[in-house]
Amino acid sequence: MPPDPRDWLPERHLAWSVLGQVGQMDLSAFQNRYRADGQGGRPYDPAMMCGLLLYCYCKGRRSSREIEMATFDDVGARVICGNLHPDHASVARFTGRHREAVCALLAQSVAACAREGLVSLELAAGDGTKLKASASMDANVTGGELDAQIAGLEELIAARVREWVAEHLAADDGDATVPAARGGDGPGGDGGTTAKKAPKRAAMLLQRRMAARGQLAARQAARSGKEQGKLEARAAELARRVARKQAAADKAAALAAARLDKWQRRQAAAAARGRQVPGRQPAGPDADRDVVRTRAQLAKARGQAQATAAALACPPAADRAAQVILPLKMGGIDQLFNIQALATAGKQVIIAIIRHDSPADTQALHPLLARGRAVLDAAGITTPVGKAVFDTGYASDANFTTATGTELYVALGRGAGSAGRRGRDPAAMTQSWQDMAARLQTPEGKAVYRRRAATIEPVFAQLTARLGRNLNYRGDMIDAELSLWAASHNLLKAIKAATARQARPVPAAA
Repeated sequence: MPPDPRDWLPERHLAWSVLGQVGQMDLSAFQNRYRADGQGGRPYDPAMMCGLLLYCYCKGRRSSREIEMATFDDVGARVICGNLHPDHASVARFTGRHREAVCALLAQSVAACAREGLVSLELAAGDGTKLKASASMDANVTGGELDAQIAGLEELIAARVREWVAEHLAADDGDATVPAARGGDGPGGDGGTTAKKAPKRAAMLLQRRMAARGQLAARQAARSGKEQGKLEARAAELARRVARKQAAADKAAALAAARLDKWQRRQAAAAARGRQVPGRQPAGPDADRDVVRTRAQLAKARGQAQATAAALACPPAADRAAQVILPLKMGGIDQLFNIQALATAGKQVIIAIIRHDSPADTQALHPLLARGRAVLDAAGITTPVGKAVFDTGYASDANFTTATGTELYVALGRGAGSAGRRGRDPAAMTQSWQDMAARLQTPEGKAVYRRRAATIEPVFAQLTARLGRNLNYRGDMIDAELSLWAASHNLLKAIKAATARQARPVPAAA
């Protein structure tokens, strides 16, 4: 390869573009976390680490180990790092140590898009999607099992402490037999390394278990008797719905089987007379349209019932990274995050991305708008969002009546021009619902809502196609990971716009 790394890549390679964008960012929040007295080991340059993270996320590499390997086998990453090779632990520590600064990279990416004229706040659209948490359903335990695990870990740590005290007392007395029993440097021993690490691992595990128990206690304290009653009533209603859907599915399957049997008997009788029954053979129970539809409804009802039952039981998880257990589209439940995003119309710049601790989107509307306002302020953009459009999952009287500086367009049912949910009389709706219905019925309201799907749906498609549908981090670090998702999305748009601008011929001077 050429001796000069600048000759390794073409002029407009993504690595150069990322370095150029990072060079325009304010990274003082990263630099302020390091000591200025010269003590301690020399850290990696924050600009280099930010460039490496953003470059790898732009290329769909999110794992810290994948990022480490990229510094060896990806020429762009090698150029960004100057042939340095931060290991996976350094990458993870950098992200964790500078979590708030990493979250602020979203505002920096919005500012980069604004410099290219991509941020138009006339209209924004919001929506949510479910992403798999870094958690295992098999690791969920009941409250009693969690208490038993905590007691066992506490006893293990206490036993290790007693053993450590006994070893040191024996060493003081000149008795070397106790330390020798813990392993040595020979082929059969590890010098006590595993034994030394065991208490630390147990302490870390105990800390996580105690945090899970605290979260459970907080949830149970926050849940009032009224909310508990509502949840129990919904569980009973969903159980009845499952029974109705099961009966409907069985009836549809029986009718389809009867139609097929009747046709086959007619066909056999006609064949005996040398004739043929006109018409097409009816579909069987597995292919009949009504059977397929009712079985899909049954699977959906079962998923909702399972999710409600799980929320009612509210089991803590030893591996509880997800805040909620959500139903899957094809039935069943899993530990997921409800990820909400707000993007501008036209260029689809993400101005807010948050996680919402509920399967329903209703209560995420105003936190999403508030987060978008905070990101815009941090990016130095004072222009308010003119209009915000959401689908029917965000419709509620509280959302319509809460004061906001943005004009809301929220669907009340299926379709842009619906005046209310199916079966709801517009005259019986509250005043806020009537006002929203009237706003949506205007030509402007219909035109605004028609832009919703083309604005926010491609954003999630682009994110998940490049980065997948699972999250790697846990706890508060998920906010930093989502910010890197959105920042890399915006940065790719800013880079594309800058490249197109630089490729345009400069008009000749008059």
